[in-house]
Amino acid sequence: MTDILEIKEVWKNYKMGAEEINALQGVNFKVEDGSFIAVMGPSGSGKSTLLHLAGILDLPTKGDVTLNGTNIKELSRKQQAQIRRTKIGFVFQRFNLLSQLTALENVMLPMRKPDREKAQKILDRVGLEGKYDRLPTQLSGGEEQRVAIARSLANDPILILADEPTGELDTANSRMIMELLTDLNKDGMSIIIVTHDPMAAEYAQKTVQMRDGIISHV
Repeated sequence: MTDILEIKEVWKNYKMGAEEINALQGVNFKVEDGSFIAVMGPSGSGKSTLLHLAGILDLPTKGDVTLNGTNIKELSRKQQAQIRRTKIGFVFQRFNLLSQLTALENVMLPMRKPDREKAQKILDRVGLEGKYDRLPTQLSGGEEQRVAIARSLANDPILILADEPTGELDTANSRMIMELLTDLNKDGMSIIIVTHDPMAAEYAQKTVQMRDGIISHV
């Protein structure tokens, strides 16, 4: 299997006043095509920072992030944004749907060229057939997260990054969301989740533990 993501000897430092915080300290991390990885660790361990670097939402202080064979730091800001928009799908804990848009419109929003038929097929794929015109307020929490996952698939990404995807959900809906992500993975989608939830991590093929800005266990 080929590596679609490689994070090599990456450091990420932040300044808070006169203090420098080492959020990541020489981290090495690879994601093979078709893998499903859970990243766990206490608050402040660096797991969200790792996800942000994987998603090109931030850049390392030192080290290299290579996505699909391309070293991100060699690209312009515009090229980085283009890769982020077309190669990576994001799923967030609080769904981040636009409340005034329907489920279908939320899915079409990130598309380079809005395509209603494609958006409907994606919603069908996540189990929301017939609910295209529902507003977020007319959906359950589990259904909202399904719309968010559908939106992450809008541009046919090679990698889905999910930050606490079950954090706002009850146990039943959490399991439905993790089963959906598992089905997407079985279809060939590469997935990384950051989670505090041991139940959610059980669905992954591999769990990575982080502590104090390093990977402590794989």
